[in-house]
Amino acid sequence: MKFGNWNVTDKGIEWAGDPSNELFIDRENLLETVASEEDDAELYACILEATEEEWLNEDDLYDLNFAFVFAAGQEGMEFNYVTFDRTLDYQFNSLDEDDENVPPSDLPSSELADAEQQRKESLSERD
Repeated sequence: MKFGNWNVTDKGIEWAGDPSNELFIDRENLLETVASEEDDAELYACILEATEEEWLNEDDLYDLNFAFVFAAGQEGMEFNYVTFDRTLDYQFNSLDEDDENVPPSDLPSSELADAEQQRKESLSERD
């Protein structure tokens, strides 16, 4: 199954985009967790690792999230929705922090405002 630039195979999830970058998540390690630095809550390690990759854009990460859920469900793994929700909160907060560090756009302010409104609407639809 393909999700954006990700392929879900019997071995795991593999990056299928730009061949100069590589990322593979082994199915056996798919549900490994790590403790959050902030509150020791468990988070899915592979999603965090991908979030830290500078070459992955937001769309790539969102597609990975879908691929992750699909791969876990495909194998009937003990997927934890609370852990996944916390992991996505961490991911979205990280992406928001990255957005705050981006220099101002060259877009006219009206176009920038429209783009920001669309972003907020898409986030509220997600919640």
